Amino acid sequence: MTLRKATRITGVSTADFDPFTAADGSAVSGSASDTFDQPTIPYAAVYPFNNVYESESGHVREYDDTSGAERIHERHRTGTSYEIDASGNKVEIIKGESYRLLSNKEQVQISGQSDISIDGRHKLFINKLGVTDNHYDIQVGKGASINIQVDSGDVNIHTIQGKINMNAGGDYNLKVGGNYTVEVAGNTLETIEGTKTSNTTGAVIHRGSTIDLNP
Repeated sequence: MTLRKATRITGVSTADFDPFTAADGSAVSGSASDTFDQPTIPYAAVYPFNNVYESESGHVREYDDTSGAERIHERHRTGTSYEIDASGNKVEIIKGESYRLLSNKEQVQISGQSDISIDGRHKLFINKLGVTDNHYDIQVGKGASINIQVDSGDVNIHTIQGKINMNAGGDYNLKVGGNYTVEVAGNTLETIEGTKTSNTTGAVIHRGSTIDLNP
């Protein structure tokens, strides 16, 4: 018990999204990072209600019927364990690697919040078998946004085959801190129902085999 309390994990940081000013001058709110802790060890056993089994190598299994502190606790000698407290909360600690291999589908519902903090890389492979219409869908309900922040690095989107489609139900604002380069292998078409205004502090250069200006 003393070792479990001493090795309790605390202060795990969640994602941090900095506020910024968009290209249209509007303010985009940030989301400050907070932390979460492994819950305190719920051990409050009273004799003789805690039924304990310990093997020769140090594996432990507890079924605690202490009133108000009922628990189930199972621990491998390495420290890999799970514990269910009196309120039905479950804590899993895995000291080694974890693998879960499903032969069929999985469905998960989370009624509360979810935070994931990863010290290493994270890869996600969708539609590994190449079956038609196995899409990767993300839906965000009303009143929330998708925020992506890269502290130092690039955002790369590359389609091997297929288009990139973007539909903005409202305004589409783009702010570039450096150069803005567009390379088009085919034609470029702009259809503007309103007014187009171009403000350039430097030179404006147009090159083409023909340049047609229709007033």
